[in-house]
Amino acid sequence: MPANLPPEYYEAEKVYQEASSPDEKLAALREMLAVMPKHKGTDKLQAELRSKISNIKEQKEKSDEKAQYNPYKIKKEGAGQIIVLGYPNTGKSSLLASLSNAPVEVANYPFATNKPQAGMVKYEDVQIQVIDTPPLVPEDVPGPMIGAIQRAAFPVIMIDAASENCLDQISGTLDFLRSKRIVLDEVPEGVKAFTPSELTIFASKVDLEGAEENLQVVRELFPQVEIKPVSFEDGTNVDRIPEMFYERLNIIRVYSKEPGKEPEPDPFTLDRGSTVREFARSIHKDLAANLKKARLWGSARFPGQPVPQDYELEDEDTVEIHAET
Repeated sequence: MPANLPPEYYEAEKVYQEASSPDEKLAALREMLAVMPKHKGTDKLQAELRSKISNIKEQKEKSDEKAQYNPYKIKKEGAGQIIVLGYPNTGKSSLLASLSNAPVEVANYPFATNKPQAGMVKYEDVQIQVIDTPPLVPEDVPGPMIGAIQRAAFPVIMIDAASENCLDQISGTLDFLRSKRIVLDEVPEGVKAFTPSELTIFASKVDLEGAEENLQVVRELFPQVEIKPVSFEDGTNVDRIPEMFYERLNIIRVYSKEPGKEPEPDPFTLDRGSTVREFARSIHKDLAANLKKARLWGSARFPGQPVPQDYELEDEDTVEIHAET
């Protein structure tokens, strides 16, 4: 049976052949399909058009996904997410390489890191997510990187204590964070920001010549910040970094225990100051709603002490929840 295609079909076909964008091609193909007579003689042509439409839509979706890809949007894992900032060759990648199994490239030339890289840093029985970032260029920081800094629990600043530019590194990083209102001299209630004294700053390469003198000058000019010396070559203070991260996150570990059984080995992590009720909610919202009583090991006066729902938990407490069924 002949197709007997109308003139409108050929007009749309010409538009399709001349189209330069996926959207234009899709519109033309849909017009061709719409004006085409639907009978046995056009079945094969209809199938071909639908196949072309499907292929273009799939290519367009892949292209859109690629265009919208944000390498800085890293899913939070572990007990908290920390982001590391610093000028070129300040030791950011060395920090992550020394404390995690992340496949980071550590090099002596600038800008070896060209995209963010996440790794998990272990402190005792908890994992903390640490993100290494490309070198900071304050006048050219991409918007997605600013968003990542704002989403993280807190930023870590790296400076090179052996560099003659270490003063510029710390002042430039602080000025950038102030310009984005990530660092404020006074933080209003309800605003996520940090005062200078709350910042975590590491001065790397303290094993090299001139580092001690430079660090002394930095401390004199920036007395409001605490700067911790580290070296990823000789290991100075490196083993203390995970504990520093854990303490700075201001969280506690709480272990769940079922009646008559040993505590679960993996803890829940909660904000410091959390209560028994909030711990139950972290397990399941229904458990908190049906909470009847709780027994406590750890900060209790005696093992298995009954405690009220508003009891404030401490680090490494074990809680046995009893709920109404």
